[in-house]
Amino acid sequence: MGSHLVRRLAARDHKVAALVRDRTRLSEKFPASAVVVEGALDDKPALDRLVGEAEVVVHVAGAIKAVDAAQFMQVNAQGTRAVVEAARRAGVTRFVHVSSLAAREPALSAYCASKAEAETIVAGMAGDMEWVCIRPPAVYGPGDRATLPLVQQLSRRHAILTGSRDQRISLLHVDDLARGLVAAAEGFVEAGRVYEADDATPEGYNWRDVARAAGHTLGFTPQVHLLPRLVVQMAGIAGGMAARITGKAQILTAGKARELYHRDWVINGVRLDATGHWKPRMKFDEGFADTLRWYQAHGWLPDR
Repeated sequence: MGSHLVRRLAARDHKVAALVRDRTRLSEKFPASAVVVEGALDDKPALDRLVGEAEVVVHVAGAIKAVDAAQFMQVNAQGTRAVVEAARRAGVTRFVHVSSLAAREPALSAYCASKAEAETIVAGMAGDMEWVCIRPPAVYGPGDRATLPLVQQLSRRHAILTGSRDQRISLLHVDDLARGLVAAAEGFVEAGRVYEADDATPEGYNWRDVARAAGHTLGFTPQVHLLPRLVVQMAGIAGGMAARITGKAQILTAGKARELYHRDWVINGVRLDATGHWKPRMKFDEGFADTLRWYQAHGWLPDR
């Protein structure tokens, strides 16, 4: 997400500074004009260097996997607090926080709770800064590793996925999200509100819809096979135990299993596109084709 946003801001002649954990892994992701500050969310001097000359801060960093609930809170909630505090010290005028649709279900998992707490921190600590929170749903697109398994499965005739038949989800292409964040950063979105954003598909998608959309590119419609919830729950429990034993974060935990089988991941709050300054451009059929081409061109998936 970060690299897409940096490129779009730079293309609009904004001076951009970006916080990265390891600059050696950037390759060609950022434009040459971007200032790269190496550090982490718990590195106060690095955060002060990052925002020292900024008028607007867009906070996109966060953890989607962690060893335990405390680590989720440390990164997603307390990390957000650290960025807000740095922005206030620097006299930043506008703070755009990228949250998640998961924040509306804080009881579902430690991840969801940490995203909800981060929103509370932004709203409560912004002070004189204008603030905006944006909750995207499942975001996919070129360069995204989190949704690589989904696209990989959907590119096969038999796709093995998690979820339930009656589940509905909203989706958003990463380039559309980046454009929405630019609109928010440039002040075209009313401050002091939490917005939700999707690709403007009414009532979202079920898995049959997703398979049909992928089929427009593939020339065949994948047959979707959904894993039983109990199987994924047991695997999630095992993943959580492995994380605690090894100290290494696992993506599949009991909390993640609950997220995967939650029935309603369709946006239903204040819509970002209702502001009139941003509209999504890609439905999933076009977005899937764009993402699959990128994965194949970069060797992440075989080119069939």
